[in-house]
Amino acid sequence: MAFWSSQKLNSNLTRLTDHPDPAMIDCNALTLRIGPEYYVTPGLEHPSPETHTKQLLDIGHGMTIPPGQFAFLLTEEKITIPPEVMGFISVKATYKLKGLVNVSGFHVDPGWSGRLIFTVFNAGPSTIHLERRLPVFLLWIADLDAPSEKRKAIPGHEGIPPAIIGNITGVVDSIYALEKRVEKHIAEVFDKQEAEITKIADKQEAFRKEVAELKERHNKVLLGFGIAAVVAGAIVGAGVKMVSDRLFPAAPVAITALPLEIGRTANGQTSAGGNGRALMESRPTGGNAAGSGSKTGN
Repeated sequence: MAFWSSQKLNSNLTRLTDHPDPAMIDCNALTLRIGPEYYVTPGLEHPSPETHTKQLLDIGHGMTIPPGQFAFLLTEEKITIPPEVMGFISVKATYKLKGLVNVSGFHVDPGWSGRLIFTVFNAGPSTIHLERRLPVFLLWIADLDAPSEKRKAIPGHEGIPPAIIGNITGVVDSIYALEKRVEKHIAEVFDKQEAEITKIADKQEAFRKEVAELKERHNKVLLGFGIAAVVAGAIVGAGVKMVSDRLFPAAPVAITALPLEIGRTANGQTSAGGNGRALMESRPTGGNAAGSGSKTGN
């Protein structure tokens, strides 16, 4: 078994592909490009994994393969393998180093004619971005010792058959997917805890408000009782005073007038002041007054 050289590939391009372009020869391999259809297994974020199906890829449009997901990739070129050779396929090293692994097998049978379907898996940590007609795959041709009598007689695929998609439909439980599920579960638990903490905080705040209202009511009640006690004390004191005044009336108070000093002025009017003793001396006693009267009569 000998692998074809670039010269032999170039001389047989019209037999091998419907796009015979010498630029597709890479060393001793043919470069194959991404074609018009693809299918990527749905991730956890997909709203309806069970209805997810293959997608059309227009020229210039891109696609992605998230970490931990499988994909079916259809080639742009139709390949024909003569009966005296067989093909070997792989992914270019550029994409292998990103984690894109070919898991669909590694050979093409003699007699095959049609597009190739690559089954790949993103084993890397990041999403892989691809686009229509991007050269991603390699095909090597090797001679057989004789044309194979048993060969593929049925034409190959023009598109991705639904039966193939059904084999890997649904969410793939990869390490990446499990990690996302754990992160989602942790986030849900955290959100529930936050909600419970918020509820408890709201209840505590409501309890504080109730306590504050009860304290305010208590203070108002105490203030009312204090005012009532003061008023009641004043009323009782007034009543006691009234009863005591009736039972024990107060004795009358005697008022004694002080003696005035009366004197006569030069014009015969009396005036206050002067010597009290002179007033007493000028006032005749009863006996002297009588004697004076008798003398006057005489």
